[in-house]
Amino acid sequence: MFSQSIVFVVIAISKVVPIGSTECECGRPSSALSMRIVGGRQAEPHSFPWTVAITKNHRMHCGGALITDRHVLSAGHCFQWDNFKSMEVLLGLHEMYEREDVQKRSISNVVIHEDFTSTSVRDENDIAIATLSEPVEFRDTISTICLPKPGQSFERRVATIVGWGRVDVKGDPSKVLLKANLDILPDEECQNSQLAKHLKPTMMCAYAKGKDGCQGDSGGPLLTLEPEGKYVQAGIVSWGIGCADPRYPGVYTKVSNYIDWINSHSSDGAKCSDS
Repeated sequence: MFSQSIVFVVIAISKVVPIGSTECECGRPSSALSMRIVGGRQAEPHSFPWTVAITKNHRMHCGGALITDRHVLSAGHCFQWDNFKSMEVLLGLHEMYEREDVQKRSISNVVIHEDFTSTSVRDENDIAIATLSEPVEFRDTISTICLPKPGQSFERRVATIVGWGRVDVKGDPSKVLLKANLDILPDEECQNSQLAKHLKPTMMCAYAKGKDGCQGDSGGPLLTLEPEGKYVQAGIVSWGIGCADPRYPGVYTKVSNYIDWINSHSSDGAKCSDS
């Protein structure tokens, strides 16, 4: 999978929100416009304005989600064996090679969970926070994602994954942001899969026939749309076997298990309002 996928022209004016302002709301799809995703379809441009691309040596490396004006939530394995100084974070991105209004940041620091471990199959406590070299400006195309409540369960919910990763196991990264809907499996169903011996309580499974994350989507957000119309980040794309293999669901880090840890390592950042 991935440890380690007539032309309408719309002109929109992006509204800038001052740094530190609470005028923006976390998890709100952008109003700027009225496949590592396999089996996905193109996302509406900037409809997931917290989603970031992390490139390494100018190539797609991992995904992530903006949680404050200076912190990105991603997967630990995206940084464990790679030098973050060779990486760049792209914010407000939709099409990979169209970067006119994209904000770019280098990474000044990365904190990987202290209990991160890895085997040839899976990563455990696969979560990291990257600190940007300087804060970003919130605007219609750049805002923060909402985090779940501690211990919150998303079993049997429909979730959305987004990313620029490969559209098949041997394919190239996508040139545009893709999205796909998956079903979050109950823990007991996840434990009954062929991945059972590799799973831990801090992991969750999601599956839909012919749809999955793939190389390049690691670290990206697994999202649920709440009744009030805001997205919450339920999971982080972590690991799996193959891409969209019907025998194996994709595995994600449960974000709700790490809220205290996340807050402790991102307390100096400004967030969008959660109401």
